[in-house]
Amino acid sequence: MTAVPRERTWLVGDALDTTNLNAYISDVLTFLLNKPFAQVRQTVAQNITNATFTALTFTTEDVDDDPAGTTGHSTSSNTSRFTAVYPGWYLVAGGVVWTGNATSRRASRWAVNGTAINGSQILAAASIAQNISHAARTMAVYLDVADYVELQAWQDSGGTLATIVAAAEQSHMTVSWERLTA
Repeated sequence: MTAVPRERTWLVGDALDTTNLNAYISDVLTFLLNKPFAQVRQTVAQNITNATFTALTFTTEDVDDDPAGTTGHSTSSNTSRFTAVYPGWYLVAGGVVWTGNATSRRASRWAVNGTAINGSQILAAASIAQNISHAARTMAVYLDVADYVELQAWQDSGGTLATIVAAAEQSHMTVSWERLTA
């Protein structure tokens, strides 16, 4: 398990040596200045089945980094997931871009370990037969080590509906570590 570096309450007589300076000052600052962050995009269109929440897959990473050099997203397996390497509160944001279809409704929601997050769903009517961007709710979610978050999309057009992938139109997910505890 990768631990979040913690501050220290110093006591009289504690050694102020390089080991303690690195562990309790330098490591904490390095973590906070380079906190876990990922921004991923969908560069391959995905078919979303009628009336079924489906985790979006993301094949391109703009950035996926943290102080330990590990990553929370993979472009080769479980590409729908950002998996926490560090425990804490993460800020999640994103959106779905749908191919043109004016029939019925579109929705997005967040899920942790495959379970929908209460209060995360946004549902909107499809009103025009043009490509449409559908923002996901920006939320803070708690992830323990190995928990994963996904952006899920839903539609009820009566058939399968694809996401769109164009230069300026790509579904995306952004995940940023914010704090250790509430």
